[in-house]
Amino acid sequence: MLLALPFLFLLLDIMNFNSSLLLRVSGFLAFGCVLVPSSTAQQVERVTVTGQHPYYHETLSRIFTQYDYDQANLVAPTHLNDLLTQSPLISLNGQGGQLQNISIRGFSRWRIQSLIDGVPILSDRRAGASVDFIPPSFISSVAVIPGAASTYLGSGAIGGAVNLRMKEPFGHQLQVGWNSNQGGQDYSYTGFHRNTDWKVAYRNAGNGKDANGRALFDQYEQTAFFVRHRPEKAGLKEAWTLYSDSQDVGKSSSDFPQSKITTYPTNRHWLGKLNFAFDNVLASDNGAAVTGNLWWHQSQLDSNTLRPGRRINQSSNQALNFGADMGSKAQLAQWQMNWQLQLNGRENVVIDERELTLAAQEVYRVQSLTADELGLAGVVDTSRRIGNVALAAGVRLDWLRQENKGQHSTNTNISGFAGANYAFTPHWSANLYISSAYRNPTLTERFFSGETPRGTVRGDVNLATEQAMNLQGGVAYNSTQFSGDISVFYQRIDNYIERVSLSNDLLQYANLDRATVKGATYHFSWQPRHSHFNFALSGAWVRGVDEEGNTVADIPANTQRMELTYQFDAMRLFSTLQYRADKTRSAAGERALESVFLVDAGASWQLTEHTVLSTSIRNVTDELYYVSADEQAAFAHGRSVQLNLSMAL
Repeated sequence: MLLALPFLFLLLDIMNFNSSLLLRVSGFLAFGCVLVPSSTAQQVERVTVTGQHPYYHETLSRIFTQYDYDQANLVAPTHLNDLLTQSPLISLNGQGGQLQNISIRGFSRWRIQSLIDGVPILSDRRAGASVDFIPPSFISSVAVIPGAASTYLGSGAIGGAVNLRMKEPFGHQLQVGWNSNQGGQDYSYTGFHRNTDWKVAYRNAGNGKDANGRALFDQYEQTAFFVRHRPEKAGLKEAWTLYSDSQDVGKSSSDFPQSKITTYPTNRHWLGKLNFAFDNVLASDNGAAVTGNLWWHQSQLDSNTLRPGRRINQSSNQALNFGADMGSKAQLAQWQMNWQLQLNGRENVVIDERELTLAAQEVYRVQSLTADELGLAGVVDTSRRIGNVALAAGVRLDWLRQENKGQHSTNTNISGFAGANYAFTPHWSANLYISSAYRNPTLTERFFSGETPRGTVRGDVNLATEQAMNLQGGVAYNSTQFSGDISVFYQRIDNYIERVSLSNDLLQYANLDRATVKGATYHFSWQPRHSHFNFALSGAWVRGVDEEGNTVADIPANTQRMELTYQFDAMRLFSTLQYRADKTRSAAGERALESVFLVDAGASWQLTEHTVLSTSIRNVTDELYYVSADEQAAFAHGRSVQLNLSMAL
């Protein structure tokens, strides 16, 4: 542990942490050092801490099915959203382009949390955090956590979360990709040496076209680098960092090009995580370990909005997000317990904006947000099996302080969950899960006052915390050839925060009384014995209303999806058929959607032992449809051909 501390302080210095932040994080880690003294190399070796799943996966998987999605049916996806939307729980939300966002069962923006190997990705954009600053070639799979997940993940997970996993190194590999619609080019290389692996990627694309041949403003250029090291004999089990720089990112909107042309000249991210493990002196008899993580995420997003014939608005958003945690397992009679202490913070969250005339003369310059926040939390869960019944429960106590230019707000919240799974035959089971959740208003919702591409927006320092109750239940079947589950859910949110219109160009964040989101999802998979054929069917129905029966924003159209795969010799064929129903009930700021039937198809050939060629056609029938119900959303891409060549070196 002592050997790792200089590395920690060096990183903190590189990141330009201020002194108060340094004291907070180092104090938290020092507390961990008191509980966890240094261990011998032999003792550390028998502890496994770097796993495929986070610690809470074991508990949740006892009571309901956990789903992961990989890129087996995708060919060099242009966006990570192509990977995410394989889940029936996930839909596209907001406007298109590289910063397109998602919703999980009707929850989006600041109500869902996106993580990269456990590192939360936060944003001050109302649209929420986008993970497309990471090249898809870096990601192996995504885990989807539906429903209220605040007990484990805190405020931002009132509607669920997605956790993307970085690919493991399996050799030196070069990938080259191309797509016809945008003329996009992707280049990536993966390498490793002993316990260190790295990835580097360069991507660029021009403006795409919809099915009618009209231009979509979704150009981008992106460079990214990732490196990871796993020491063999040390308390530090894993250290990784990722740097991404995207430039000239276009915002695909129906306003383009007549009303507004929005470009993001810079979208820059630097993040990383250190993972530790030490013998747990509090429970040394069962061999459990105390594990800990230190993570950071420095980001910068600049925007430039040209309103033809009127003016130019520019903004620069910068923030440093950081966190640390430590926890372990314990056995209490027949109950398996996990505990974790968490620290999360945001420093120097600054939004600068200015307005220019079309002749580039500055009209005004203002700092619309300069804020910080610090949060502390403790989490405990427990689970066990009694015969054919699995039980699990957990609780979280959370404290948060937010500050902005002399204003401050402090909140304390408690959330919890309880669930049970009953296996009434070797193949059939039923589950029930109830959880509470909360969402503190973001720094933007509390303190922001300035100009956005949607107009002038004001925050409200007196906003109340959203509180939610989530209830879901389902039945599942699992055998060697067939598996599937059907789930229904109901979630009620009090103090629902929404941006309301005060006039044509003035918007303000406000608490609504209550909103309710409910629906059903299903997922079936069938692979006949001794067959090369695989079939999957999934879908979701979601509805959300406020107390007066009005539809709330971001509720997706109902969607059904079918996947077919056939493998023979060195070739693999795959296709996806998706039906998106019409949406006639829309909220303020949304439009009605017509139904659409989409077809994708592709194939993959093992050309040689070290070379794989893949190709696919997206939107085979060249359908014209909007990417989401957002009234400013543009049309989706028309027909597009993808090619990808992967070579092991």
